[in-house]
Amino acid sequence: MGADKARLPWKGRTLLEHQFGLLEQAGCARVLVSGGYSAFPHVRDLWPQRGPLGGLASVAAEAEEPHWLVLAVDQPLVDVAMLRALRAGLDAAIERGRGVCRFGEEQLPMAMVAGPEIRLWMEQALHGSGSGASLKYLQERLRVHTLAADAGVRARLRGANTPDEWQALLLSA
Repeated sequence: MGADKARLPWKGRTLLEHQFGLLEQAGCARVLVSGGYSAFPHVRDLWPQRGPLGGLASVAAEAEEPHWLVLAVDQPLVDVAMLRALRAGLDAAIERGRGVCRFGEEQLPMAMVAGPEIRLWMEQALHGSGSGASLKYLQERLRVHTLAADAGVRARLRGANTPDEWQALLLSA
């Protein structure tokens, strides 16, 4: 992207401010941000070059809560109803012996159970050099429960990894 996505402007606020507020509106008792964002409750990113799994493992080192709702900073079209559906879906996932709930094949946002064994697995995966240190492998390990993701939901899950994708996202809002 060439810039810190969290600081990009979105409807009069930064993306980080927007997403933080969204998680609070969805009923999260505690919201933690991975990275050096001193204006928010945050944790130091212990694995800054290891993508989303590095951020999750950094949070795992600080957070005691076992159930998490995880949202990418660059998915501003996600809404409160979607996040609440993920939280409810996690209950169904747990009943079926699964530890993560997501929409269709989209890796984020997700609700997950971060028990001690998963926290240890994340740390070990990040210390290794293989390709197993990813959200994909984390979700496979937890076993996925999926919620329906029709075209409308998929459109709301879009993120932005390039300036062109960011401009398209701005135009669609």
